[in-house]
Amino acid sequence: MLRMLACLLMSFCCVVGSSLTHADSPPNIVVILADDLGCCDMTLYNGWVKTPRIEQMAEQGMIFTDFHTNSSVCSPTRAAFLTGRYQQRVGIVDVIVGSREPQSGISPSVPTLPRVFKDHGYATALFGKWHCGYQDQYNPVHHGFDEFVGFLNGATDYYKHGAWRVGLEKKDAPGYSTHIITERSVDFIKRNKDSPFFLYVSHAAVHNPYQTVEDTPDNRLKGENPNQINDKNRDKYRWMLQDLDEGVGQILDTLHDLDLVENTLVMFLSDNGAVGMSPKEFRKFRGGKFSHYEGGHRVPAVAWWPGKIKAGVQSDKLIVGFDLFPTLTEVAGISKSNPENLDGTSFKTHLLEQKDFPNRDIFFGYEPKLGTAMRRGDWKMIVKEEDVQLFNLERDPRELTNVADQHPEVTRAMKQAIERFKTNVTVGS
Repeated sequence: MLRMLACLLMSFCCVVGSSLTHADSPPNIVVILADDLGCCDMTLYNGWVKTPRIEQMAEQGMIFTDFHTNSSVCSPTRAAFLTGRYQQRVGIVDVIVGSREPQSGISPSVPTLPRVFKDHGYATALFGKWHCGYQDQYNPVHHGFDEFVGFLNGATDYYKHGAWRVGLEKKDAPGYSTHIITERSVDFIKRNKDSPFFLYVSHAAVHNPYQTVEDTPDNRLKGENPNQINDKNRDKYRWMLQDLDEGVGQILDTLHDLDLVENTLVMFLSDNGAVGMSPKEFRKFRGGKFSHYEGGHRVPAVAWWPGKIKAGVQSDKLIVGFDLFPTLTEVAGISKSNPENLDGTSFKTHLLEQKDFPNRDIFFGYEPKLGTAMRRGDWKMIVKEEDVQLFNLERDPRELTNVADQHPEVTRAMKQAIERFKTNVTVGS
């Protein structure tokens, strides 16, 4: 009887000890990035596709209504997120087109978010899309990721993975992309449950080609175009988004099962605006991917950390992708090692205590194709050569009426700010 009581006591102490270890250790960070997912696609933002697990995240955490990526295309967005700085400083202002641009990528000499976490004892991993340099010299393993399984270019067939990498090795990863990325992420969490980790879950979904799990190479109809925006592909897009949502749920469930919820911050967002899959009645903003209008870079974003983030809270503050670098490192207590020249601003106290977040000028450069856009409070300006557009987003969220001539002082001041930005924010600056 005494031996049984001793065993029960030991088991109880082990459970409590494990819980204390998790609670007292540095917080884990998980960033889940969707591809080409606009706000208006999700019922969470009054859209048309139900995503119950991401909606659950919002109910239990913070939803952002004015969150933006630093660009309306993927490579610059990812460069800004990973470096905490404007993408122009590393020379990535447009989509990197794989092997056709051998010199394009983030140099390993540039400080990155995963590198800061790795240097502080975190296990680090990226599963899925990289798109910040196609050549081996730009591979994620040179930027602070202990593990990388995924693809280097901008898009991939959801089944044909001959060009995928496992670290530096070109190696096929059999299966459906969304499932591979989720399964690898879950496995990484399980293997690192007893030590702090930084996990970047970078999905291919919902980027084209629009392929469901049933669209295996042997089960495709000849003549069909998997990249077109049409009703059939719209149904596939819906399925792909819901499948991604289920993958998010698997990650959250794993954190629950391992008793890691109270010590793990999960951030969900997209890399740029939508591609036009939403039926017209759901398109809340003008423009989409490859656009400087709000639909190009205003994206869905949710932060989840039960017990640390107040449940069901909404943020209407202008927050941008490069703000994640200082925020996540400050949450982890390692921000003293951040580079001194970050452009992003930490929103930790806004996230955890709902404190105010300062207004500041934000620039969305995509030269020379689209010109430069700027936000200053509710004012939005887009300048390309001699064409100047000014909108007041509070009165005109769809950016339908150019009021530049009606507000000459605002127009003049913002144009000057854009010119200073273009002069000062350059490669190597």
